Amino acid sequence: MIKYVTGAFILALSTCAARAVPVGTYLYANDAYLEQYKGTLTVTFASPGDRLVIAYGYKNRKLRQSRHGTTETDRERFKPVQAHMTDNGKKAHFPHLAPDFYDIIVINENDMTLHEGLHLYQSATNETGRSADLLAEVKKGLKGPERLVSGWESFFDTKEFLRFESDGTRGCFLIQQMRLAKAYEESGAEIKGCIHSIDMCWLERAKVEGVGWQVITRQQLYRAEIQPRKLFEHAYVPALNRIRVGVRQVHIGPVELPHPHNE
Repeated sequence: MIKYVTGAFILALSTCAARAVPVGTYLYANDAYLEQYKGTLTVTFASPGDRLVIAYGYKNRKLRQSRHGTTETDRERFKPVQAHMTDNGKKAHFPHLAPDFYDIIVINENDMTLHEGLHLYQSATNETGRSADLLAEVKKGLKGPERLVSGWESFFDTKEFLRFESDGTRGCFLIQQMRLAKAYEESGAEIKGCIHSIDMCWLERAKVEGVGWQVITRQQLYRAEIQPRKLFEHAYVPALNRIRVGVRQVHIGPVELPHPHNE
């Protein structure tokens, strides 16, 4: 069974899930808080496209950097950063990034594709079959009792575990979720579209026998109300992984985004 570390975490998730919040209003860093940083990154893609492109740094991820005692400005700097798109979506430009290593996430709502280069867990092992066994164990715990819609984060009634990395005791999974059942705004009006979410979720084995794995924290990378009532097709792209940004301009690409069926 999976359980959360604190009841407050459950409350925070349910409160967030209770309303559809437009993407960009809270998930990504406000440009005004990043202007002090001189590092820039431009990612060029091999073809145009209507894309949302996100850079997510390493050192301030929630498993490494506590939010306790931080200011609003601090928390803005810790968030993923949304790119400024130019050239019909062929170029993603990040004008102000703090020195760090960054992974890139590319989301296209028109063709419902997700490309990413996320490093999920720092000390992950690559034993053949081991990650698959651990993921099966985690998924079993997350399923929850049959009376629940889907156990963990039950607001979302449809889930797909995309990738999982673990050292056997701690780990992180990348998951996409959507709500096919009816959902309502705070006004009581029914939401016409489908709410989608893409998350990194860190967890660890509980020290109490019989408890299994417990969720530590998560980072929501995407949340939107869109018309398609289907999951994104997914592909991992190594070229989007661990890009070093300092105080100079960094350019990568052109990056090919393979069709997920050819992953």
